[in-house]
Amino acid sequence: MTVLTICQNAADRIGVARPSSLINSTDQQSLRLLGYAQQEGKALARRHTWQILTKEQTFTATATETQSSAIPSDFDRFVDETCFNRTRKREVYGPLNENEWQFAKAVVSPVIIEAFRYRGGSFLMTPTPTAGDTIAFEYISKNWCQSSGGTGQAAWAADTDTGVLEEELMTLGVVWRFKAGQGFDYQEDFNAYELMVAQAIARDGGKRVLNTSRRGRPFRRAPYVQEGSWSIS
Repeated sequence: MTVLTICQNAADRIGVARPSSLINSTDQQSLRLLGYAQQEGKALARRHTWQILTKEQTFTATATETQSSAIPSDFDRFVDETCFNRTRKREVYGPLNENEWQFAKAVVSPVIIEAFRYRGGSFLMTPTPTAGDTIAFEYISKNWCQSSGGTGQAAWAADTDTGVLEEELMTLGVVWRFKAGQGFDYQEDFNAYELMVAQAIARDGGKRVLNTSRRGRPFRRAPYVQEGSWSIS
């Protein structure tokens, strides 16, 4: 489904004329639908760590504080606690806040634990890593739509662009945003939209079973060793 068909379906549900084009249109109603579709795509992408927008970035460290190759072009935000030095086989903690970073830079004793801070669009590491180490982390891409050829985009740019996120959610989002913007009663449409978004979030990527009998992070505690009483003969 393209952005044009999303807006056409939304127009049908709203009860207004279907747009024949969007990007190059001069029709004000078509431009409103497009504007709400842009707004919906950006807002929906930031509602959740959608698995389809989750990507992995790996880079080779340089012996400098600023790692210039760390941040990919489609970066939006980090997935928490996913940064690791694969060469050293240990976690890189972060992102540190401003106080934690300045403390790490000011302490007299050298910092042994690797950590990072994201500041001014740059990925900073302390202590300075060893050149050649492989660092990896997961992140959320800002590209919630794509061209007809499959190139990721952070905004609709052509009538033939398609959504990466669930298009029915986008359609419902355009409906309630259009009604709200035009002063129509939108509460029922908004409630239906919120319910469907909550359901999509609940089923996105699957969920692990919570076990309250364990402490910490069970996966990191050698999951291949069976719990219980055992001995080596």
